[in-house]
Amino acid sequence: MRNIPTDLLRTFVTIIELNGFRRAGDKLGRTQPAISLQMKRLQELLGVSLFLRNGSLDLTEQGAIVARHARQILAMNDDMQHELAQHKSAGTLKLGIPNDYADHFLPRLIAQLGQEAPQLTFNVVCQVSHQLISGLQRDEFDMIIALTPKGASAGAHMVWPEPLTWVGSLDAPPLQGRPARIVCYPEGCLYRKSMIAALGPERGYEIVYESPSLAGLHAAVSTGFGITALSRRIVPKSLRAIPEGGGLPPLPDAEVALYLNSRHGRSPAVLRLAKAFSSLFEDLG
Repeated sequence: MRNIPTDLLRTFVTIIELNGFRRAGDKLGRTQPAISLQMKRLQELLGVSLFLRNGSLDLTEQGAIVARHARQILAMNDDMQHELAQHKSAGTLKLGIPNDYADHFLPRLIAQLGQEAPQLTFNVVCQVSHQLISGLQRDEFDMIIALTPKGASAGAHMVWPEPLTWVGSLDAPPLQGRPARIVCYPEGCLYRKSMIAALGPERGYEIVYESPSLAGLHAAVSTGFGITALSRRIVPKSLRAIPEGGGLPPLPDAEVALYLNSRHGRSPAVLRLAKAFSSLFEDLG
């Protein structure tokens, strides 16, 4: 029993559907001589003539039998490929995202994807951005969201400008004339670097509270224990963005970037996640 390559069957069916060797070649990206060689090979494997020898594309009785089964085989092949692609897209997605962005965006993102693609499952890791970028390079994530200095997001799939702002409690006292009391994420965080760089030794500051979670920062800032910096778009309503001229130097602008795994970042599931986050990010921006 001989196995018949599906590419030969697909070419045969395409010739019948388009009524021509040249048209079939145009659709399949092959030359007419290549199409003729494929038909010669198919006939040799089957041991029958597929077309009547009258200069037309009329099928022999055997050719009609082959055409009927070829369509069934190709349909089964295509159904299998489609089902496998759907199964692959339904795997667990490994997402890395900064803690503050997770709190702000993930509830809406997961709710949206839960309606559109309930077969998806997620493994979410919250870290500061430089740890997420390192993890992506070690193939630990399918996709990450990272905050980077302006102009430093090379290789990103999508990039948005992200202004930073000083943040204090709703009833914080004026800050002129005294060292800034800084509440921040652990060392390596872009917010922390931006605050220290903006203040410099002249203004004076003291790191009075450090926490890896947004909830921890919120607890300290909301009570007036200190101030912090956040992306302007994700400042909680229970805190306030300190306006320019509020006794603090301006913070440098940053960028938020969406990175995909270079090895398998183009799977349907990852692209669906990237598209959903992009739409949500722009809607809530």
